[in-house]
Amino acid sequence: MAKKIIDQSHLCKDQLEQAEKNKKFGKTGIAQGRTIEPEPFYEKGQAEKIISGFNNNFMILGQDRPGHKFTGGGAKGATQSGRIDLIAGMGATFRHKNGTYGPPCSGTIMNPNFAMDAARVYISQRSDLDRYMGLAKVDGQAPPGRSGIGLKADVIRIHARQDIKIVTGRARVRGTGKDGERLSTGGKNDVVGTISFIAGNYTDADKGFIMSAYDPKKLPGIKRRKKLQPIPKGDNLAECLEDIIDAIAQLQSQAAQNTGYIREMSFQLMTHIHTGATGPVSTPLIINKGWPPLKPIGPKVFTQAAITSGAGKMLGRNIDSLKLNHLSKLGSNYINSKHVFTT
Repeated sequence: MAKKIIDQSHLCKDQLEQAEKNKKFGKTGIAQGRTIEPEPFYEKGQAEKIISGFNNNFMILGQDRPGHKFTGGGAKGATQSGRIDLIAGMGATFRHKNGTYGPPCSGTIMNPNFAMDAARVYISQRSDLDRYMGLAKVDGQAPPGRSGIGLKADVIRIHARQDIKIVTGRARVRGTGKDGERLSTGGKNDVVGTISFIAGNYTDADKGFIMSAYDPKKLPGIKRRKKLQPIPKGDNLAECLEDIIDAIAQLQSQAAQNTGYIREMSFQLMTHIHTGATGPVSTPLIINKGWPPLKPIGPKVFTQAAITSGAGKMLGRNIDSLKLNHLSKLGSNYINSKHVFTT
């Protein structure tokens, strides 16, 4: 249900009186006018500079601090841990004694809180953003103590009129030495990094019922499967599918040839005439209509069997190569990305 655009349900007594006066005089905040709404009091640290507006919005310049004064690098006196914190709607989901949620009454001392603030942009020179924001774990991600930017809101939109790039790794610039661009800590940046798309903030393995349609001897059962998986690379996947289709076409061609020779041999067996103890004996089901006698078909089938056997071995080697090239992490055309993952 949509929330009312004017909500003064959590005003303090003196604010309620002022709000009623404003209504009488037509001062309702229209056209960017001043409004009466809860504005909590930010618990300022000694090293912080605060710029605040009239609508529960703040810009805080200080040290790394995701929550109260005893959190983050600033709580430990860490150096090189500067922070710029933009907050719109501090304590927006504060729980009141009557069970309702909304900003606390003006004058209430509040601290930043990623789970309670309506919208926040957190820029820190040294941080542990995944822990601060309560994000799901990802293997191979950067360790704590790196510079970071965290964005939190109900919805976030990024709109480019032309291109959007999401890039990891070092910048391609000159003048950074043989090791290239370094981390904010001064350390070497030797990793490419990963990009993870996580819906639902959940990366734990899923359990599912697995039953093999190709191996009836394999008993069905419950199997754990990774929730966060690599994204396939389009061109490599297309090449893999083409190789599979080619292999299926070769197999179909060999099967069709074998079927033709089997039919030919079966027909001649059915129409074969030989001499028994009581004289000529024939298979009376079909009359031989110009088909060659049985004897010449034998070498023909034998030769074809040898050709088919060789082609089958070649097909098997091609399938092994397909697995190595496209389905192995060591393959040159591995179908999955090594750095981009999704749930």
